[in-house]
Amino acid sequence: MIQLFRFCSGKITSSFPKLSFKVKDFSIFKGEKPPALKTDDIKTLLKMHQLGATWKLQDDNSLYKEVKFSNFKEAFSFMTQVAIFSEQINHHPEWENLFNTIKIKLITDEVNNITVKDIFLAYAIDNIAMNVQVKSAESTNDTRILEIAKIAEAWNFNFDQFHRMIETDSKQI
Repeated sequence: MIQLFRFCSGKITSSFPKLSFKVKDFSIFKGEKPPALKTDDIKTLLKMHQLGATWKLQDDNSLYKEVKFSNFKEAFSFMTQVAIFSEQINHHPEWENLFNTIKIKLITDEVNNITVKDIFLAYAIDNIAMNVQVKSAESTNDTRILEIAKIAEAWNFNFDQFHRMIETDSKQI
C-alpha cells in the first residue's frame, strides 16, 4: 500500500491513521519514534513531489542532494532560510558548505532511516533553493523567507495532481 501525505488544516494526514503530524512542530512525534518509510513509499513520495530527479536514495537509508548557487552569498542565504524552516518544524539536515555548493543529507536519527519528516524537509529545501535562485536574479538584497503555509500549499497541489493521475490511470485499465 502506498502511504500518501497531505497538508490539511495544520496537519499532514496519510492513508495510515497513525501517520499524521503538525507541520509546525511535529508535536505528535515527541517522545516516540516516527515510522520509517519503505523504499517503495519513499520512491512514490519523491515522484509525487517531483523530488526524484534531484534527491538520491543512499545505501545508508538517507536522502542526499547537492545544491549549487551562483555565489557564496546565495548559498549562505539558502542555508539561513533552511535553518529557520528546520527550526520551525524541529527537523534538521546534515550538511556541508564549500563556497557555492551545499551537500545535504536527510535522515531521521531516531529510526536511522527516512521518515515523512525527511520527505517534507526535502520538499521544503527544493522550494527554498528555487526561491533563493529566483530572488537572487531579481535582487541580491532580497531576504524573504518561504513560509510553511506556502510550501504546504504547493505540497497539496502535488498531492491532488498525483491523485488525479492515479484515478485517470485506474479508469483506463
